[in-house]
Amino acid sequence: MMLYIAQRFEKKPEEMDAMKEKRQPVVSRISANTDQVLRLHLEMDFRRLERMYFKQEQIQELKRHANSSQKLISLQQLERLETTTNSCISSMLKRLFEAGYGQELKRRGLVQEYQTTVSVILHSSV
Repeated sequence: MMLYIAQRFEKKPEEMDAMKEKRQPVVSRISANTDQVLRLHLEMDFRRLERMYFKQEQIQELKRHANSSQKLISLQQLERLETTTNSCISSMLKRLFEAGYGQELKRRGLVQEYQTTVSVILHSSV
């Protein structure tokens, strides 16, 4: 019985090496996929931010053209929407800057807006 156990024990490193070789291509694909998923997630964040800027422009236009009879109610609703939109933009910019994507924000032309809201972020978190 001891010989049988010893033989099984001796075979395990070979089995483990074979399993490592089998596992390596799978691990490589996971790593490549992880990088791709992270890049796509980042790209989605940039697209969301761009969309929020469009929403901000849309709100400004709506405020300019609000009907005078409904102006007070419309303006109040637009103000709330604008506050929410600006908070979302600030939050996204802060997260992207803290993650080290400041240069990419600049390259895409999204950093100028950040500079106008960064003081709001910094002062509100103090």
